[in-house]
Amino acid sequence: DSAIQYDPARAKALLDEIGVKDVNGDGFREMPDGSPLEVTLDFSATQPPTGVHVRKNEFIAKDWNAIGIKTALNPIPSTSMDELWATGKKMTNADWGVGDGPNHLVYPQWVVPMEPTRWAPLHGNWYLVKGTTREGAEADKDPYERTPPRVAPEPGSSIARLWDLYDQTKVEPDVNKRNKLVWDMMKIHVEDGPFFSGVAANTPRIVLVKKGLNNVPKRDDLALGGLVNPWIHPTPAVYDPETYYWDNPAAH
Repeated sequence: DSAIQYDPARAKALLDEIGVKDVNGDGFREMPDGSPLEVTLDFSATQPPTGVHVRKNEFIAKDWNAIGIKTALNPIPSTSMDELWATGKKMTNADWGVGDGPNHLVYPQWVVPMEPTRWAPLHGNWYLVKGTTREGAEADKDPYERTPPRVAPEPGSSIARLWDLYDQTKVEPDVNKRNKLVWDMMKIHVEDGPFFSGVAANTPRIVLVKKGLNNVPKRDDLALGGLVNPWIHPTPAVYDPETYYWDNPAAH
């Protein structure tokens, strides 16, 4: 709940507790060692100004500035944004949402860094060449100078263990054993993570329904209020549209 409730006073107290305080009196907090703290919210410049991500970023910046975290919006050309992210040169991506389910192995990229677009992009690029002739190539080069830029995880590290568990799921025929491997991956995220963090949860999404179309489920009819944002969970297909009906079919 601490990640969901809007509680500026508690946020300030938590920042004070870890030593992130305003030490020079300019209204913004510094790092515990006194160095400047400024967060940039990077997002694609092609996002519409009144779209959900730009408006969301404006709210985030407003709220964070209000509690003393200096925050700035940073629109970046979309081609540059993709390249900077994939090459590990950007730490924030403020125009995406994270959603998964109902089976993490159908869309495992959020759980396992196996490609560069979600998280740990340099490790994701390594996984893409893992087991190929390119895996050991360019070993003498700086990871950022390799094609693609990539780095191998340290043996026994969190990512190495995630990869090992995921690779086991690909050849495990027993569904219960596969689920156990997924839970083991989740434990790594809980015990060693978080490896990436969002800023809002359960954001509402308006769904328009034409008057006269009946049996369309409402928020209160659905577990967790429904789930309409993730691509892996196609809406309205999962909500039985074959049971919708018109009150006056002749009018349609």
